[in-house]
Parts: sequence; structure tokens; C-alpha cells
Amino acid sequence: MTHALLEVKHLDKHFGGLHVLKDINITVQEGEIVGVLGPNGAGKTTLFNLLTGFIPADEGQVLLRGKSLREMRSNDIVGLGVARTFQLCRPFVGLTVLENVLVGSLGPRVKTDDIGARAMHLLDQVGLAGKAHTASELLSYGDLRRLEIARALATDPELLLLDEPFAGLGSSEIEALSELIRKLHREQKLTIMLIEHKLREFMQLVSRVVAIDFGEVIAEGVPADIVNNPRVIEAYIGRQNPLEQTQHA
Repeated sequence: MTHALLEVKHLDKHFGGLHVLKDINITVQEGEIVGVLGPNGAGKTTLFNLLTGFIPADEGQVLLRGKSLREMRSNDIVGLGVARTFQLCRPFVGLTVLENVLVGSLGPRVKTDDIGARAMHLLDQVGLAGKAHTASELLSYGDLRRLEIARALATDPELLLLDEPFAGLGSSEIEALSELIRKLHREQKLTIMLIEHKLREFMQLVSRVVAIDFGEVIAEGVPADIVNNPRVIEAYIGRQNPLEQTQHA
């Protein structure tokens, strides 16, 4: 029996009396770029936190190639091939750019005797090779975003979760980072899940969208269908709705 790469089944999460995620069901096939769309507070980052073991689910299952990740620690989930970035860049302060990537290379999936050369190759891929020996806290915000991706790639993931990778970036930086994500998907055969509020770029990047509002999946489909979905449009009304701008992107 074959399985999807990732299966999320009936996932539920409460924080006290707040029901943050409600019976979430998502399937991600190998090789997809799946976007998770929703207004602020919809539960998107909480979903990523559950998938990667940073917080436990109350109910439901997360399966990677049919193997349950429920109750697993985040470092064990990374060891199975799931890596992520964060909304807020979190470099290891006091370490250089190269040393940050070397930390990610210490996991069980990395099968090389020369992690230094491998880390430099990853930095070259993301455009940071020239800053390998720079203290990570001295990087610009755009470079920190690239470092986050390089550090995640260092763990040798099959599934890469990107949480708002374009946040805080200008249009030229977003264009360059979009192309990097496409290249990683194309050349390294990465499966990617993406949260992003820059909807024009988001819709151009993903092949399928899962829309969430108030912790529930309200729509799922290709970008052209999602931008015209009445429930998705309603979710953005009064919240600086940018959806109509994406239809002619």
C-alpha cells in the first residue's frame, strides 16, 4: 500500500478555551508545493508547530509516509526528513553563518564525512557563500531568511515547511527568494509547504492551496479556484482583502 508523503487526519488543538485547529485534514503528495492560506489568527503557524512536534496535538494524526509523528519530539521529526523555517528568524547568535549551517548538518540523515564542504555548498545555493564567516547577527533581514532556509536544508529534508519566508522583504528580494524556492523544488525534488501573506507571489509559487479560517479548512484547490472561492473571499473581507489583486498576476 502506498501513502502520501504527508497525511494530516482530524487534527485538533485547544489553548485553554480557544479552539485553534478544528478537525484539520490535509494530504500532501511527494513533489508538491502546497500553500496554506488564511488571515492572521487562522491557525496556520499552529498547524506547522503541530506537524513539526513543537507543540502536541489534542486529537488526530500526522503521518509521514504512513508513519505516525504523534507524540514525537521535534528533533526526531527532523531526523525523519521534515524541516522548517520560522516567521521570526532565529539564528544561533554568536555563531557565524557557516557555523549555523554546520549545526543543522549534525543530524542522522546527513551521510558525508565533509560536512564543512557540504555546508559551504548549501550557502552557495542560497547566495550566502561570501558571508560564510560573518557573524549571523550582522546579516540583513533578507540574508537571515536565506540562512534560515540553508540551515533547514542542512538537515537533508524531504519535506520543507516555510513559514512566511517573504515577511519583511522588498520586491526584488521576494523575486529572488521565490526563484530560489522554485530551484530547490525543481533540482532537489523537495516537497514544500508554504505559509505566506504576500498573495501575488504566493499564488504564483504554489501548485495547490489549503485555505484555513478560524482553525478550519474552508477550501482547497488550485490557486485560480481559491481566489474566486466565496468562503475564502469572505474570510478576507475587512482584513485588508488582497485576493482580487492576485487574479491578474
